[in-house]
Amino acid sequence: MARYNYVACKEILGLQTNVKKIGWSFGCPSEPVSDEEINRCRLVIRCTVDPLNTEASRFSDSQKYHYWKGESGRDELFYQRNLFAGSKLRLLLRGIAADSPEIIANKNYFRFVIGRFINLHSLGYHLTDLACALLLHKGLCALHCSGFSVGDSTVAIIAPANTGKTLTTMRAVLHSGASFVSEDLAITDGQHIYACPWTSTFRYYDELSMSWLLRVRMKLIKIIPPMELIPAPGDSRKIDKYIDKERIVTQKRITHLVILANRSGGVEVLNKECALRMVLNLNRYEFSYMKNPMLTAYSYFNPEFDIDDAMKQEQQILAKLINQTTCLLVQSEEPTKFADLILDKIS
Repeated sequence: MARYNYVACKEILGLQTNVKKIGWSFGCPSEPVSDEEINRCRLVIRCTVDPLNTEASRFSDSQKYHYWKGESGRDELFYQRNLFAGSKLRLLLRGIAADSPEIIANKNYFRFVIGRFINLHSLGYHLTDLACALLLHKGLCALHCSGFSVGDSTVAIIAPANTGKTLTTMRAVLHSGASFVSEDLAITDGQHIYACPWTSTFRYYDELSMSWLLRVRMKLIKIIPPMELIPAPGDSRKIDKYIDKERIVTQKRITHLVILANRSGGVEVLNKECALRMVLNLNRYEFSYMKNPMLTAYSYFNPEFDIDDAMKQEQQILAKLINQTTCLLVQSEEPTKFADLILDKIS
């Protein structure tokens, strides 16, 4: 069975999988890497698509937790649900306690569960939530942000969706000579920002020469918003096709944390308490590990996997980050002005 190694965050987060495309939030580079490179990562998650034909009988006498089955202290969790015409949705989680986490899904689950509906989550959502929780147990926190570095300053930009995080970073990089750190997601230990450069929301901006398919799609979304739920066609190039690799920073100490707001007001310095409240709120809107049904069921059988402890770790890491940075609220009714407002303030 072919297996591909992808490093989403250098020396931090890796993914081993037997399928070429996994839609998780951390992104994947265009080409797989060597075993040596992925083995340098602090966290590696395996994701396998496999029939799981024998698991139903193996878990037949196990305790039930809704559609999940497991046993107290057993480092495995099995999901099975009827689909149609006798076919099944199957998923297996194992290896968390052994520090070798793996999610295995059958083809039906991989093919037909493509979003998040009530307690049925796609493989990509499960992988993202598992990575977030396990990173927190290692003292690292996924951060929904964009970021750039210029001179001695490194800026992490946080905002509600569609406020202008990506646009702000791309304008700073493309028009003001800043180095690229992140456009949608990064990882932090409370002092440094570690790049996850292989996400791809940046491709939807005119300045990066969208394909005509993407241009048509973005116009249609403005007219028919539900079209945003349909997977994007066309251009699959990564950030290193637009920006020289030398200008993609993999690790920097954060000096400024910026929160964007689409309203008039200019730039204000935020007090630490207010900044922490806003960052926690925005981060927990993006990441749902604390509500993930797979992790909730696993923690029922394995209480040492403590989701509450992960949430405490998230708050501690973000508080540490805020206490060692200058926190700014940057306000403008015109998102294209955010980059200049930030650069004027930190220069």
